[in-house]
Amino acid sequence: MQTPTLGQYPLPNLRSIHWQIGSWDAVPFLRLFLNPELASVRIEFPDDEPHPYRPAIIPLIPTRSLTHLQLECVEAEDFPLDALYDLLDKASRTLRSISLDRERELSVAVAEKIFQLPNLRYLDARMPEAIISPPTVVFPSLGKLAVTYKEAGSWLHALQNIPNSVLQELEVTFSGSSPTYLQTLGSSLLGAGIERTLESLKSFSVGRILLTEAGIRSLLSFGGLTELELLSPCTEARCSIQLNDSIISELAIALPRLRSLSLGCSPCGAAPSDVTVASLVALSANCVNLDFLRLHFNANDIITRHTRTNSRTHKSTCGLRTLSVGSQPLPFGNDDILLVIFTIVHIFPHLETILSDGGAWERVGRGVQLFQKAPRIIPLPAQS
Repeated sequence: MQTPTLGQYPLPNLRSIHWQIGSWDAVPFLRLFLNPELASVRIEFPDDEPHPYRPAIIPLIPTRSLTHLQLECVEAEDFPLDALYDLLDKASRTLRSISLDRERELSVAVAEKIFQLPNLRYLDARMPEAIISPPTVVFPSLGKLAVTYKEAGSWLHALQNIPNSVLQELEVTFSGSSPTYLQTLGSSLLGAGIERTLESLKSFSVGRILLTEAGIRSLLSFGGLTELELLSPCTEARCSIQLNDSIISELAIALPRLRSLSLGCSPCGAAPSDVTVASLVALSANCVNLDFLRLHFNANDIITRHTRTNSRTHKSTCGLRTLSVGSQPLPFGNDDILLVIFTIVHIFPHLETILSDGGAWERVGRGVQLFQKAPRIIPLPAQS
């Protein structure tokens, strides 16, 4: 494949291209649209056998004005080290956003090259497992980072080299298995000094990682967070949330700006031991801007507890509209269902939707919706 000369491009004013390669027969036409002024390039490679065109596509991508690069469904032969490294080198001053297929691990050389891009603001990639020796200055402009990794200690220390960090959003997918994963993540982030700027932290684990009190406590210094997601698969026999009301209360006090909080995944049929309605009260009282909450809690505690002082006296201004409850079992008695509905609506007066996996929680959800549809009785002003 030969690159056309300037003036041969059918769309000379084209600045953004998304090309999904459905057939290799169409690839020769791709070069007609890769004009030198392209700023955004997104290419999806086909998922089939090796082809001679695969390694030839990367060198065709123009770099003079390239700001956004996204490559999907790549294979090993699509990513020749020299070609990708050369592309990053040529576009080092213009690149603002890089998204690479997370199924393929970056080489150390390419990762270290990306670390040095001075104007990079968004990165989505699978980090290498090898130990990385970061340059003196790394990610000076990065605002959003989404990465997949197996061992956090192999590269997170690179974040400590960010000068005057502006990192606001961090999304990590952990493919390994470690009982101290959250503590490692929290200590690495604290060492990076990003607690002043970080607004969104999302952590997904492919394997089952317990969400423990020590893990949550390692993240409580990030008081500016508006979004926190710690998702780990549950099983029917055991919930991934090994927490209690005390640590949830600490979280609510430490992170008052939260708008979205997700702890654990669905479905979950196992009751967590110590998370009760008191945790809902603490979040409602301290996180008044909360809009979405996913938390596995023991709803039976609403029915069986004898002390209801907090939920009786607390007048909530929390704006929560969506509550995800997992698959926690509930009694099917009408009185019990009504008690759960009234308690939850009292704690979250603006609640509109309950997300669940069926059972009695569907009845609770319908009850909440009916409660919100009911007309509000406003007393007339007293006559003098």
